[in-house]
Amino acid sequence: MPLHQSMMSEERAPSKEQARVLHQLLEVIEAVRIRRQEDYREKRHPQLKRFTQEELTDEACPTYKNWLRGRSQRLPSSSLLMQIADYLECSLRERNDLLLAAHYLPEQPLLEGEELRQALEQAQILMEALPYPAIVVTHTLQVQAANTFFLRLLGLPPLETLPAHQRNTIYFLFHPKVCRQANPMINAEAHALWQKHVMYALQLFQQQNVYSQHDAWYQQIVQQWCEEFPDFQEYWEKAREATRQEDAPTKIMLARMAPTGEVLSIRVRQMLVSVSSKIYPAVSAFLPVDEAARAVYTSVGCVSL
Repeated sequence: MPLHQSMMSEERAPSKEQARVLHQLLEVIEAVRIRRQEDYREKRHPQLKRFTQEELTDEACPTYKNWLRGRSQRLPSSSLLMQIADYLECSLRERNDLLLAAHYLPEQPLLEGEELRQALEQAQILMEALPYPAIVVTHTLQVQAANTFFLRLLGLPPLETLPAHQRNTIYFLFHPKVCRQANPMINAEAHALWQKHVMYALQLFQQQNVYSQHDAWYQQIVQQWCEEFPDFQEYWEKAREATRQEDAPTKIMLARMAPTGEVLSIRVRQMLVSVSSKIYPAVSAFLPVDEAARAVYTSVGCVSL
């Protein structure tokens, strides 16, 4: 064999370390694949997936069978690993198991532990300093804190008096006692803007938690919303199938003027302020857009630019 061909063959030949890493990765993939088969042994998968090696090869990774047979030992890219993870419906932990097995950095979309505690503390300090209705939200759109202006604007009791599952902006959007704009009989324009806001919020939730969509907490909260709100499933599916991201819309709210109690339709703009290197936790503030909003804000003690 000519020298240059011999050198090229040696360059293509996998190292022992590369072969070891691939073997380790295949063990992790197979463990997840078999686990998914067990999950659906007694029930039919909605997309009729069987989670076989052949199906994984056909649907997600054309070289998978070659890896198993030793015909290829080239390590996959991280993007290909995520395709495999999507097919296997991996939780965030399972995705990171695959990445770590292939010696890639794990996905870390969220703050945890002490970092999260400090970020929430900073967010609450910022929220309390704002002269606008504002809340502290996490990646699940769960409301961790709300200032007095926000509670007055929506007519909500102190946050700690609400059950945990009700302290969520998705819940606020769908609950008729909190968001009267959900009723098309109130005002056609307000209802149309409410629908846009729902689409925006659901797409935001789905995108911020894309790696957790097969985690138990994710599936439980979506199921809870489906059971509690009749129209939720329809909007959820529309958001999943949407081909473009909705822009943050101007929000129409029905707010009560203090101290007269007069109900006015007001327009507000939502502003999100992050307090760390991650998007969440963040402070979500509501700024007045029209004169009616400014009047209501002034009546409850807010700044009305």
